[in-house]
Amino acid sequence: MKCNCNQSCIEKKDELLRTVKKKYQPCSDCNKKILKKSIPLRNQLIIEQLDKNTQKCPKCGKRHIDIVMAHALKILMEEKQLPSSSSIRKTGTPLITPAAYQEYMPYLSEKTLVLIISNVNKKTAQRMIDEIPEIKAIIKGNIQNTIGIMDEKTDKHEYELLSGCDIRCDIQNTDVGEIAIYKNQSKIHIEYPKKESPKITQLKQVLEGYDSPAVIDAMCGPGTLGIYAIKKNAKKVLFNDINEHSIDALKTNLKINEINENKYEITNKNLLELEKTIHEKYDIALIDAFPGINTSEYTESLKKISKEVIII
Repeated sequence: MKCNCNQSCIEKKDELLRTVKKKYQPCSDCNKKILKKSIPLRNQLIIEQLDKNTQKCPKCGKRHIDIVMAHALKILMEEKQLPSSSSIRKTGTPLITPAAYQEYMPYLSEKTLVLIISNVNKKTAQRMIDEIPEIKAIIKGNIQNTIGIMDEKTDKHEYELLSGCDIRCDIQNTDVGEIAIYKNQSKIHIEYPKKESPKITQLKQVLEGYDSPAVIDAMCGPGTLGIYAIKKNAKKVLFNDINEHSIDALKTNLKINEINENKYEITNKNLLELEKTIHEKYDIALIDAFPGINTSEYTESLKKISKEVIII
């Protein structure tokens, strides 16, 4: 995976898990004041005084995510990207990294936040990176357009990395242990780690009907479902995705999660081409498509090379 940071963005899994659960907790000296997300920021703070030290804890050095978002909003307003009456709800979509399921709003240290903003230019994005230590990357894009990360016909991406490094890690808890998933966030669709993932729960029930199934993860993305299947009971997984960025992330995640090379194969094809190149019958084929996508053609194609097709 491509990284333009001066430090490594990809940690070993054991080091990652050891620190992430306490990474975003406040210490006893942290400022506990919470901002109102729907009220104009200037009605809550003196915006002109906002800087990188505002409400920064003298003990642990963290700031509440609301203050970091307020700092970003101040810059957006000063650069005329948003009106002066804006609230922090208008700032953008914050994605922490590494991200595990949180029951509380996080307190951030340096380089732990990727921001997705619909109305921002490169000059403003670079200013945010330079002035806000907690921000790791600024991506231009509309969070509502999660389906259109890549148009397969034009190979154009809906999201554009404007500044910083957008490598993120999500940590999903499962019944067979945590799975760490890295990705370049401007190139791959967004998912949020949940306390219990509905997709993992559905796949768990399917896998428990087999002793050691062979599985096709036909739209694998960065690899979450296929990696889970191997950790659960799959004897083999064929990972496939048409997006080369997904395949790049997948290769990293197979290594990070210590998956044996004998347990998988990787292809970078249109799903409909798989039936032409696979000459064996798999037990399960998984389709994890974007919401609203008609999967009937994919299902019929995968039925030719698998006993059971599961729409996740």
